[in-house]
Amino acid sequence: MSKANWKTRAVTAAVMTGLMGFSAHANDEEKQQKHEMKQGKAVGEAAAKRVQYVGKLAVFNNRQIKLARLAEQQATDPQVKQFATRLREDHENSQSQLRTWAQAQKLQISALSDSNVTSEDQTGTGGSGVQQGYQEKMKGTGEKLGKAIDQSNEEITKLQEKEGPEFDKAFLTRIAEDQKKGKEVLKEGRKEYKNDATFLALLSDTERVVSGNETQAKELEKQMKKK
Repeated sequence: MSKANWKTRAVTAAVMTGLMGFSAHANDEEKQQKHEMKQGKAVGEAAAKRVQYVGKLAVFNNRQIKLARLAEQQATDPQVKQFATRLREDHENSQSQLRTWAQAQKLQISALSDSNVTSEDQTGTGGSGVQQGYQEKMKGTGEKLGKAIDQSNEEITKLQEKEGPEFDKAFLTRIAEDQKKGKEVLKEGRKEYKNDATFLALLSDTERVVSGNETQAKELEKQMKKK
């Protein structure tokens, strides 16, 4: 082997080694990018799931407030009227706490004002993976909550058509059932967000109130049946 050929092969080997090293480095970067994208998507999906959950709670609170206001105007039994006022105040307080928490978390939830969940402020989260995961998870959320609001409004309209003791009984039955469903939603949240102390405290407080209102609604319902 000539000295020139030896040098040529040595240079070629060095270049190939360098290219192989670059390729390995590129593969590592690609793997890292995929890993970061996957992590980002998970963060985005978790954020969307939280927004969906808070939106569900907001719709629940709005429904109870509307029902309570109707009963304050239309109920004939003084005890039912009094209960309706407390129910409204409880859920207005819950809604206020939920709104305050959401604003602190930079969640923009228009369901808090009886509309649809639309978006979340992504400031500081960064990464296309986060946005992609969030947007994919949020697909159809607005429509779903919109349907829940429409259904709620239809039920309230039907209840509004009742009068006297018939209205009182129907209202109490409706509230007892709603509060029971609300407890299940809150239990779901306490399990899902048990590591978030602030949010967990909010959910726990709301659940205690909802449980108490369910009990009172059932007791008043029994009294109304005896009349």
